[in-house]
Formats: sequence, C-alpha cells, structure tokens
Amino acid sequence: MDWSRTKTIFIFTFFLLNVFLTWQLVETHNVNQISMITEATIQEVLRENNVQIEVDLPEEESPGLLVVGKYIEIQTTDVPLDDNQKIELLDDYTILSQLIEPFALSRENFATELSTFLTSHVFKGETYRFGGFDSEKNRVTLYQMYGEKTAYTLEEEPLILQLDEDLQIVGYQQRHFQFEEQEGEEREILSSLKAIEVLLNDQLIRMNQTITNVQFGYYSFFSPTGDVQVFAPMWRVTVDGETYLVHAIGGSVQQLT
Repeated sequence: MDWSRTKTIFIFTFFLLNVFLTWQLVETHNVNQISMITEATIQEVLRENNVQIEVDLPEEESPGLLVVGKYIEIQTTDVPLDDNQKIELLDDYTILSQLIEPFALSRENFATELSTFLTSHVFKGETYRFGGFDSEKNRVTLYQMYGEKTAYTLEEEPLILQLDEDLQIVGYQQRHFQFEEQEGEEREILSSLKAIEVLLNDQLIRMNQTITNVQFGYYSFFSPTGDVQVFAPMWRVTVDGETYLVHAIGGSVQQLT
C-alpha cells in the first residue's frame, strides 16, 4: 500500500469537508441575516405608515399540513349522565338535546358558567371553544379544538346551544370530529409577521390603521364531503374591525368581515 498517497487523499478529503462545513455555516448565517433584515424591513414599513400592533405577535411551529376532521358516530350513552336532558339522535353523527330545566348564563360569569355546562352536559364538552353569539336566533356557536388550536368550520358548527328569551340554555345540537393530519411533506409556514406583510402587499392594511388581533388556527372553507371536512392552517388578523385569513402555507387571503 502506498501510505504516502493514502495520506495525501485523507488530507485532501478532510480539506474538502472543512470547506463544505465552512460554506454551510456561511450560508446559514446569510439566511439568518436575510430573515432578520426582512423582518426589520417589515417593521420599518409599519412604522413609516403609522400602523400600530396592539398585541404580541405569536409564533407557531405547526408542521404545515392539512388536517382532516371526520365526524364520529355518537350514541346517547356517550352523553354525560344527566337527568336534566332528553337526548335523541338526528342521524349517526348528530345529537339533539332538550333540557328539562334551563341552564342559566349570566354576563358577569359567562365563561365560567359556559365551561360548567359543557363539562356537565355535553359529550367531550371540554374540547369546544366559544365561537360567537347570534342575537337574532338566540344561539351560541362553538368550535372544536385541534390540540391547542381552534378548528373553524365554514358551516354546520359542531356545537350549537339554543337559548331562550332570558338567555338560558334550553337545548343543543352536537357533532364531534376526530382529527388527523393529512399525509404529505411538511412545509414551512408563514410567521405572523409575514402574514401581516401579505396584507400590506395586498393593500389591505393602510396608513394609520391598528392591528388588534393575530391568532393561528385551522379553517375549513369548503362544504363538507359526507362526514369529512379538511382544515388548512391560517393566520387570523383583525385590522380596525376587519378580519382577514391568511393561508399559512400559500399566503392567499380571504376576508371574513
């Protein structure tokens, strides 16, 4: 064996390895610098246009995958044991409850009382979060949680509480999703600041406006196919009362209000 030649090859190989590692380090540094410059530029544009952000911008480490929600079959025996409600099944996936005695809600303790009702009367009630109140129909709508995030549906909210004229709960209609991530390659999602930049570029944020809310969640915009709905990761941004959804992967925008 030619040890001199072998030694030369090893030295040359280690030299190339060092060059490659140095190049990677420089590239990583450059990418980080570009990212910092980009974020600084966005902040500068916001300042120049006197756009105020009243909330801390959240960061999210979602894998950037779509989430599939499939309604599960619910039995009357799945509902917490309670002598105060009559349960019937509208179909394999939908429960309809009528309370014998209304459940009172107050403005002062609304969140606490709503939580108490959900855990004591509703199947997996702890997995639902307040979505809104329809004053015309006297209904409270709730959405289901996927992990720590809310999964918003375009229509057919999974839980609807019916109130009487005294704002007492008199019944509810419920469906329940089982969630799983759709198979595929994980993709990087936009940061909350990049979502704001998208709205700036689309001229949906203008001079002297105020950003009052920025939240990450999952949204379904298509009519359900049978018992299945598909949810996409979105940034929900509210600007002076106008609410926009920015797709956290593709950057497309939809206005809610």
